Amino acid sequence: MSKTRDQAQRAIAHLEEAGAEPAHPPGSGLRVRRARREDIPAIVALVHKASRSRAGVDEAEVMDWLFGKGMVVALQDEAVVGVAAWQAENLLSVTDVFYVAPARLLAQAGAELLAAIEAEANVLMCEANVLLLPPGTSKTMRTFLQKQGYEPKAFEELHRIWREVLNESISGTPESLSQSASGTPELMVKRLREKMVMAPI
Repeated sequence: MSKTRDQAQRAIAHLEEAGAEPAHPPGSGLRVRRARREDIPAIVALVHKASRSRAGVDEAEVMDWLFGKGMVVALQDEAVVGVAAWQAENLLSVTDVFYVAPARLLAQAGAELLAAIEAEANVLMCEANVLLLPPGTSKTMRTFLQKQGYEPKAFEELHRIWREVLNESISGTPESLSQSASGTPELMVKRLREKMVMAPI
């Protein structure tokens, strides 16, 4: 996507300079920060652990996430327990990487990862954050996301501009998305602004 990398890096840098981090209970040992190159092996291991039967990733792919998207990690006592990556274009944030392991940390680490992404998306005036869930995503994950304000949406329900942005994030045509074919990501959406921005900012 055009400008995505620069937008993501500017947003994260803005928050880091301001000292902005999602709140977490004292003594929890959990924090969220921008991903670093040295985190790559731990992220690969985390994705393999969290995805189970789904295909994992290699270090080259995670490197692409690091330099092509905004990416944050959740740490518990300095161990990587969550990762999320997102892109922003035309006032829409698209989160296509979201993993937490072990599952017992989903409620806390997952909530903080989403809070970090949403804060960064707000800096960029994004109207919504769209999560792309791989087929076979657990009911536990869906329930968690709904508690965070995300709603399942069909591709054709989205605004035309959002569909255009998603077509750049997802392989395939609008027709293949609307058919919910096997292998097509499921969409969960959270509005970040009540009204859409109908004119360029």
